Amino acid sequence: MNYGPFAKKLRGLDDLELSYLKEVFERGRMSIFFNEGGMVDRFQEAFARYTGAPVALARNNGMCGLAEAVSVSGAQAGNEVLCDPVVHFGGLASLYWNCIPRFVDIDPDTYCMDPASLKANITPNTKAVIVTHLWGLMDRIDEIRDICRERGLFLIEDCAHAVGSRWKGKHAGTYGDMGVFSFQEFKQLSTGDGSMTLVRDVELAEKLQSIWAFSGESPHMFTLNWRMNEMTAAVGLAQLQRVDKILSETYNVTLEIFNDAIAGSKWLKARKVPAAATQSGYWFACKWAGDDSSYERFKALDAELGIGLRFGFNQVAPYQYEFFRKGDIFGHGVPYHTPPFTTLSDYRYRDGLCPVVEQVMPRLVTVNLIFLPIEEARKKAVLLRNALEMLNKG
Repeated sequence: MNYGPFAKKLRGLDDLELSYLKEVFERGRMSIFFNEGGMVDRFQEAFARYTGAPVALARNNGMCGLAEAVSVSGAQAGNEVLCDPVVHFGGLASLYWNCIPRFVDIDPDTYCMDPASLKANITPNTKAVIVTHLWGLMDRIDEIRDICRERGLFLIEDCAHAVGSRWKGKHAGTYGDMGVFSFQEFKQLSTGDGSMTLVRDVELAEKLQSIWAFSGESPHMFTLNWRMNEMTAAVGLAQLQRVDKILSETYNVTLEIFNDAIAGSKWLKARKVPAAATQSGYWFACKWAGDDSSYERFKALDAELGIGLRFGFNQVAPYQYEFFRKGDIFGHGVPYHTPPFTTLSDYRYRDGLCPVVEQVMPRLVTVNLIFLPIEEARKKAVLLRNALEMLNKG
């Protein structure tokens, strides 16, 4: 599918972006260095206001933002970082610093981290938690925050899917110690690539600003270049002014179209959205509720009618992939396989670690709503209802 024309119409991408880019070129500065009041500064300040966060720091992409968050979390090599097992990004960010990702099971109805499983997985070796607000729906973040505070754990919110998402009226990323957003092209707010990190502790934010700047002096701790450039920030500043309109007029509309299409179906169970949550459109997700033979028939109908559903998402949890199990991501062994880290943790990746996700993952039925026109969503919804009716008739 050619996303280009619809993407341009959806995002705007017009004189506003061009005017901000022109400001960058006229100013003659393409970096944040010695450029007070430039686009990066303006974008950071605007995003902090939008979310209600004390500080926002612009970054080059969400994966680097997560890695940076782990680096200042207090987790060191061999320590465990608790992650949810539908997506693998928290696990990768942890492995980058030789920490051990320990996977926490999910709620079977929201597909987000289960606070009860989080509690059960905390050990003396646990230092941090990365919770993913999956597909525009925030987790029970106040419960998770309270658990982390009680146990002294650093809380990182993975908000890659969560621009516009709220819990009890507060924006995603403002409950934890840090909240990391992604602005990759297939996100609600896009700069092509880019990210923003919200930081609750102003002193930590100031420390991060001074460390990663690389202004000529050696840093006081190991870090890398995470910063965003002025051109990316110029596009982000413009897109931030449009994102609520994009959500309300497109992504939230297409999400509702698919929710309506499966309403009352005995075959597909809608995703639970708690009363405290304000979901932002990103991906539509539901769960197969029928038997296995009917599921295969439904998959065949999807192909026959050309609906374009995705079945099973990643198929298996991250800890079931060979990458996490093989133990040589840096060529010399993941910490939990090698001394002296074996004295810190006896955690091993095996089937059955998160039984709920292993049961739910293959039964997930999803649609990517990014760049899906409303008219196309309506056509797919009609075909989806037709497929469900055909199943009803046997």
